[in-house]
Amino acid sequence: MPDTARYEPRSAFVELATASAKDLYRDRKGAFSILFTFFFFFLLIIGLNFVVNVGGRADPVVVIDSAVPQSAPIARELESAGIMMAEEEEASANVTIAAARNGVAIVLDAEADPQWLAVAAAVERTGTAYSVTDTDGEVWIDLLRANLAALSCIGLLAITFIGTSVPLTRMRENGTLRLLGTTPATKFTFIAALTPSRLIFALFVIVTIHATSMILGYSQLWQLFRLLFTMLLGVAMFFALAYLLASRTRRAETVNNLAAVLPVMAIFASGSVLPSHLIPEPVTWVLNCLPTTWYMRAAAADLAGDTTSAGLLFLYWGLMLVTTLAAGILAARLFVWDDRER
Repeated sequence: MPDTARYEPRSAFVELATASAKDLYRDRKGAFSILFTFFFFFLLIIGLNFVVNVGGRADPVVVIDSAVPQSAPIARELESAGIMMAEEEEASANVTIAAARNGVAIVLDAEADPQWLAVAAAVERTGTAYSVTDTDGEVWIDLLRANLAALSCIGLLAITFIGTSVPLTRMRENGTLRLLGTTPATKFTFIAALTPSRLIFALFVIVTIHATSMILGYSQLWQLFRLLFTMLLGVAMFFALAYLLASRTRRAETVNNLAAVLPVMAIFASGSVLPSHLIPEPVTWVLNCLPTTWYMRAAAADLAGDTTSAGLLFLYWGLMLVTTLAAGILAARLFVWDDRER
């Protein structure tokens, strides 16, 4: 008697998830475009950060002001990082670490134009707050660190909206969903089955952000675990919002245009392009209400050392969780296979 048990069809979820993964694999151009946006901006910010803060700058020679209470641990960290030290009276110093109200001030010699990223990293490893300015009064920031949360948001938005909402809407536009509506699969099963294959792309973004933060010393180990939870919650929220957007939309071009605008909105909402004091208050209020803003501020607590966001981390997590549940439930209830169901 032939063994037919192994030929029994798998569950509807597994069949749909497998078909979705195969379709995404065959569409090499579409799969490439999902990650292209993230890696394009990621490499762009790395290049800008190198040009502004590294390229053409002199090696740092640091002098620590005697008034700095944390001078001994800071000196040990600087020496372990291989950074040259100088005495206060030596003229060769081009970086001065001075006492400040809330930590220390790293002051760069504007004429010598020294590198400072390694100096700041050594100071941060001691748990000391710092600011970076030069002798002309110009403030310097680590462009990569300041934009890492926004970059992760851009990557996840591209995966969930460009890589999920647009194909799903196109399936309704070309009549594929109408055919799937004749199968026993439920709407929720179909929506959920699109997620696993795209989670692989989200893992690329998560691993890249974590590796960058760990290698450059932006986050401690315990912060990386907290960041992982933030990013996974962000992935769930963005997927829920993407499915809600595509639940009834018929024109893939409309969704594609909106998905192209979302990363730009995310960058401006992050505050790294335009300082908050330059944005009108009503606009600031609107930006503060965006789910992308909640995600980026929660991520910035561990990526950029944003103490203000760290104090509000549970609030941001709560807002993201509520948004995920609400958008997911609405997406499942509002989803239609075809316009005739409206």
